[in-house]
Amino acid sequence: MAAAELSAIGLTEADRALVARFESAGQGHVFRFLRQLSHPETRALLAQAGTIDLGRIARIAQGDDVSGEIGAIEPPGSELVRRDEVPALRRDAEARGLEELRAGRVAVVVAAGGQGTRMGSTAPKGLWPVGPASGKTLFHWHAEKVLHWARRIGRPIPFFVMVSEATQRATEESFRWHGHFGLDPTWVRTPCQSSLPALDDTGRMLLETTSRIAMAPNGHGGLFRTLGDAKLLDLLADHGVRSLSYVQVDNPLIRPVDPVFVGLHTIRRSQFSSKSVAKRDAAEKVGVFGRVGGRPAIVEYTELTDDLARATGPDGSLLFGQANIAAHCIDVAFARQIASQGLPVHRALKKVPHVDADGRAVSPAAPNATKFESFLFDAIPLAERTLVLETSRAEEFSPIKSNEGADSPDSARTDLIALFRGWHARAGLPVPEGAVEVDPSKAPDEAAFRRLHGLPAA
Repeated sequence: MAAAELSAIGLTEADRALVARFESAGQGHVFRFLRQLSHPETRALLAQAGTIDLGRIARIAQGDDVSGEIGAIEPPGSELVRRDEVPALRRDAEARGLEELRAGRVAVVVAAGGQGTRMGSTAPKGLWPVGPASGKTLFHWHAEKVLHWARRIGRPIPFFVMVSEATQRATEESFRWHGHFGLDPTWVRTPCQSSLPALDDTGRMLLETTSRIAMAPNGHGGLFRTLGDAKLLDLLADHGVRSLSYVQVDNPLIRPVDPVFVGLHTIRRSQFSSKSVAKRDAAEKVGVFGRVGGRPAIVEYTELTDDLARATGPDGSLLFGQANIAAHCIDVAFARQIASQGLPVHRALKKVPHVDADGRAVSPAAPNATKFESFLFDAIPLAERTLVLETSRAEEFSPIKSNEGADSPDSARTDLIALFRGWHARAGLPVPEGAVEVDPSKAPDEAAFRRLHGLPAA
């Protein structure tokens, strides 16, 4: 489109420069419908285009910055702390973790960019009701766990909820409507992760509509740049925060604040620590901890051969039997390093609805484009020191991934009820019937439950 024509439809010099950059990059087609757009639509398209790093998109299209073949795969090494080792470490680790919390050196990050599409909802997953009796949402559930610890240590705990464009508004409205669930609103932030455009097989961007480029969130690995771009890593560093406790919103059993985990992370001077649980069986489709090319890493189940997945050690346990549950403790200085250097992206062929050259909507029957996302755990091999802490599936892992069956809202509710009944039974208290629930703001874990009832630690 000629400069005079662009001026005629009201584009400024800066707008025209942006269009020229897209044309030089071979992506000028995204502006083919400018003449037909209203002024608000034009401004929205230009604003969206202005957020796209054309240089990075060109590198991705050429295969640079894209994750490739992995190296030799081996079982995890000395970084793994198994459950039977924890009792001997617990006292010192818990004391150190509490020290870190009381000194204000820990912040919580909840990844919450996904929608409940598999549950038939376009609302954020964090709005899904999970309290067995109360119906409290996942947002409410996690926030009250953090509230418990903020009250116990007598100071706010920074609470960041990483959202996407699709979940930002509803998430922020939920927190405002519920008074931030009792948390100090000064320290509740909702940084929005970036998105990357979907590319066709020629490396060209697709248009979702005539006024919008087809985009997708850049994955949980976008956390580092999201926090960096929002200046939140600088804010935390300025306030003396050393560790990020990272969890995903869809797991109601997980502990956003775990002094033992934070303490071990600190004592071991780990830059990137993780929690694991034992796989149900060799066929469970989960990422596992191991070593790749001699470096600690998480190996996706698709990257394990059947022989490796079934391989066992002398004691009969699976060599690759430690499943990733997406719970991590990350050094803030290391997070700033990764925010600066970035992570590779992974390709995923998807069916991406779009408009054709004539502006007609197309709903593809087969995958027609590639989406790109980065994985948080790709930072593990870059760390000098790492830690994997094995924990209990029954106590810390019941994700909500689908509408029914395993890893569903019903299974999470069942697991929560079983957890709370177990607390009562081991405490020698009457075990309630029905939808038993323990208020997470009063007892986010069994140790706190026992304290609540004046009982000694188990």
